[in-house]
Amino acid sequence: MHPDNSWAAFEAAAVEGADAIECDVQATRDGALIVRHDHALGDRLVLDLTAAELEAAEPGVIRLADFLDWAERTKIGLLVEIKEPEAAQAIGAIVAVSGARDRIVVGGFHGPALAAVKAAQPAVRTSFMIGSVIAAEELLRLAVAYRVDGVHLCWEARAARPHRLLDAAFMTRLRRAGLAIALWHEEREDELRALVELEPDAICTNTPAALRRIVDAHRMRRAVVNER
Repeated sequence: MHPDNSWAAFEAAAVEGADAIECDVQATRDGALIVRHDHALGDRLVLDLTAAELEAAEPGVIRLADFLDWAERTKIGLLVEIKEPEAAQAIGAIVAVSGARDRIVVGGFHGPALAAVKAAQPAVRTSFMIGSVIAAEELLRLAVAYRVDGVHLCWEARAARPHRLLDAAFMTRLRRAGLAIALWHEEREDELRALVELEPDAICTNTPAALRRIVDAHRMRRAVVNER
């Protein structure tokens, strides 16, 4: 296991066959976009630090511009999560001019921030992340309100077997509305197999090699069925 939002973690994910990588992005006081999950460094918030102060305290911290350049060279997809709504416009702007833009989705839990990104950068794909378990129609209403291209359901802590929170009708309703569907963080292989059966567009995991094996097996079974 590698530290999150680190070069070691990103490079390992690419080697293990991940189609895309999630990163968390926030801004420093002087406007640098930093790949980092936690909002605080000790007793100070990242948004109250300059980039130089943060980099002095954490020499391995990654700037979003460098990460986008790496993703373009690596030919891997990205989910760029907005950690602070105030950074949304700057994130959208840098993604819009990235050579990897077509492989990037900007996600976040703050719907109005995603709507602002879409208004300023219509070509940037966005995904609404939500932790509450809600019905498909309510989710569609929010997706329309925030002008997003997809939804990212973060329901891993909402049930012991969270795949049971979904069914084929739910997935079909979202697909018919044209939404891409990403599902929560999961490492248990039995749960991963159940999620793969639902055929979402993406599943988050720290075990991409295991998920790749399960996805490939599922596709082989589907191909055999289709040939009959």
